[in-house]
Amino acid sequence: MIRLPSWREVLDGPWALRLRSGATGAWLMRGEGETVPDLAIRFVAGGAARTTQDALQELGSAFETDAELSNWDDVARSVPDGPIALLMLDADRLLSEDPAQLSGLVGALRTAADRTQLRVIFQARDLPLESEAVLAEFGVAEIA
Repeated sequence: MIRLPSWREVLDGPWALRLRSGATGAWLMRGEGETVPDLAIRFVAGGAARTTQDALQELGSAFETDAELSNWDDVARSVPDGPIALLMLDADRLLSEDPAQLSGLVGALRTAADRTQLRVIFQARDLPLESEAVLAEFGVAEIA
């Protein structure tokens, strides 16, 4: 059984977490988000972000940026000050048509998290081994 963390634990914890559950777990966490003052909870649907262009568009919407994002550096610069929790739902489908780009995306989010109060949760029951390796490379912690 997976114990979902509280939002306070997410904000006080590592920059990113790996949640091995269906999307229901992330939605349950969302309801509790209102208990943390000023926390902005944003979502990216992996199924809508299968290509690099789609992922850039989804992230631009999630971060409510007026500028069009054209690369991963733009993503790193577009994250507003937090606290922000970004839920990457169905991360197994994220960049599924451009898998070599996952490292660039995760690196950009890590860069943003180092300068803001961004926390990222990658949600998917299973990920391809290559994706798991990318998350591990960037220090994404596992939710026990």
